[in-house]
Amino acid sequence: MFVQMSSHFGNYNFTEKEFESGLPQMLLNCLDTVLTEKNNLQAAMDLNNQAIGQFLNGIGETRLADVCYQLTNIPIILEDLGFNYLYSIGLNPELARQYSSNLKEIAKNNLDGDNHVKLTELIEKQQIVELDQSDEHKRLIAPMVSRGKIVGYCSFINTSFSAVDWLKMKQMCLIGSVSNYNNETILDTELKLNLKGGLLEDMIHNRLNPVVLFKRARHIGVDLGKEYQFLVLKGDPKFNQNEKDPIGGMTLIEVFSRYFMERNLNILISEDSQTIAALLPVDLLSKYFINVDEFIRKLLCFLKEKYPNIPFKTGMSSRSTSLEDIPILYNEALILLNMNSQQKEIMYFDDLGAVGILFRAGKMEDIRHFSNKMLSRLLEYDRGKESELTKTLYYYIKSGQNICKAARIMNLSIGGLRYRLQKISEILDADINDLQTSSQLFLALQAGIILGDLKIE
Repeated sequence: MFVQMSSHFGNYNFTEKEFESGLPQMLLNCLDTVLTEKNNLQAAMDLNNQAIGQFLNGIGETRLADVCYQLTNIPIILEDLGFNYLYSIGLNPELARQYSSNLKEIAKNNLDGDNHVKLTELIEKQQIVELDQSDEHKRLIAPMVSRGKIVGYCSFINTSFSAVDWLKMKQMCLIGSVSNYNNETILDTELKLNLKGGLLEDMIHNRLNPVVLFKRARHIGVDLGKEYQFLVLKGDPKFNQNEKDPIGGMTLIEVFSRYFMERNLNILISEDSQTIAALLPVDLLSKYFINVDEFIRKLLCFLKEKYPNIPFKTGMSSRSTSLEDIPILYNEALILLNMNSQQKEIMYFDDLGAVGILFRAGKMEDIRHFSNKMLSRLLEYDRGKESELTKTLYYYIKSGQNICKAARIMNLSIGGLRYRLQKISEILDADINDLQTSSQLFLALQAGIILGDLKIE
């Protein structure tokens, strides 16, 4: 006699003896387990395939985390070797920083015995482990490895984790490790060839003719384009540019170069002890619909996220279509970084106007001497009387010597402004309405502001 059993796998007939032995149920349980494992593997494979597709486009760790979050909907935190917060997605950044701080405390002070044992397995054996940090907060944490060494950690954050979550984490870390190795290999070849070749230094010091420059640039895969602009980046003098970045183990110039390379922009870059210089092919960026100013703002935001304690400043030169102007453009960008008064993160040489020519042609101390010579008596009067005659002169000339406009800016009556202008002429012993005199005075005022000697605007 046969007994029929039904399940989601179908209908099956068994003998009474087989049925009584429990064999059918065991077989169905096995089938159920196999199906579950198949679904888990399929889910991990789907993540693997989509993440690999992104990897082939050269994404970094943070963008890989973004992709994995989109595929899993599980919040992710990236941390450095010391469990310091680097990046998160799917969580409030402040909450993620708190989670990182708590984990760092456990690792540092040997707190929570069970979790500390698991952390030892994570760090020493490079194993994925699950940590219980609170009732609402569990971690599935894995090491990010590059060339056999741990460079940081990646964590899933959830209330619990399934077997498929473990598979997905393994796939993510594997792809991340290959991505790290791939990016470092690129840096070892293209970036270091760029740096060691010294091509940009040769251009800055005008050591090569344009024909040789173009040949060498093509040899290392760089298209110089037809219009150029110099970017010079400066950080805190106390910051060691050769210090390794927490994630990926890269120096600042490698991180800087990688930002361009991830966007398929192979440009010339050089560095000295305090600055990083890059020659931007403006026409090629425009060809790819890249706005240079917006691109530089995003670059600076990227660097500030990676180095939040470093106050970066960027000097942007004017533009030129001649390679022979490269030394001049580089000098323009350096001039901006050497100006004490400039509090802006991004400074443009073109914003200096006519006074920019003065700075490009002379030394800072010579320009300061010129400014003081033109304005010293007026400045001394202001200091002694606590007046604003220097400010009045600046806005009067800037407004095109329009009395009504200048009076509105200074919030003065017409009569009050006329009195001040007469007093300024007497102190300077000059006709401030004369075109040549007013031009020289305005240059002196602008120079003083740029040098940080005058606080007017």
